[in-house]
Amino acid sequence: MSDHVKSLLYQYGNDILQSAEFQSAFGQTHHRCMTVAEHSLGVAVICLYMCVILQRLHISVQIRSLTVAALCHDLGIMGRSEKYHSNLECYGRHPEDSLDVIRSMIDKEEYNDIIEDSVRRHMWPLTPVPPRYHEGVMLTTADKISAVMERLGWSPARKLDLTAVSR
Repeated sequence: MSDHVKSLLYQYGNDILQSAEFQSAFGQTHHRCMTVAEHSLGVAVICLYMCVILQRLHISVQIRSLTVAALCHDLGIMGRSEKYHSNLECYGRHPEDSLDVIRSMIDKEEYNDIIEDSVRRHMWPLTPVPPRYHEGVMLTTADKISAVMERLGWSPARKLDLTAVSR
């Protein structure tokens, strides 16, 4: 992982990384092979690599909004076995639950349409409506890429010092 991507992650996501909500995500299994926090870190890393490429092409990206969405997109899964009766219910409901978590974590003035749309629609194409913003497309794509990489035993966040991220 490049030092530039790592610095972007801490610059735009440190408050999320240090939050109690994100820290608790290190205790919830996800995709049978890692935790919600590890998966979310991988998604954020892929998103930030995409940001670097797009910036070089002079395409504007709301990096803070994308970082918040990437780190928090699955926090609604926390307590999965108690909240959802089936995987199908989890697929459909966890984006809304994740948005509730985000609203409790960031200032009302910072919460925006990009964060909301990106998280709400990150399960596309399992949900019928695709993301409206390019940040949402980036999150959706990174989420799928990360999930496949994880199942193959290779996390996009593998070079992060997780002890520095998890207290």
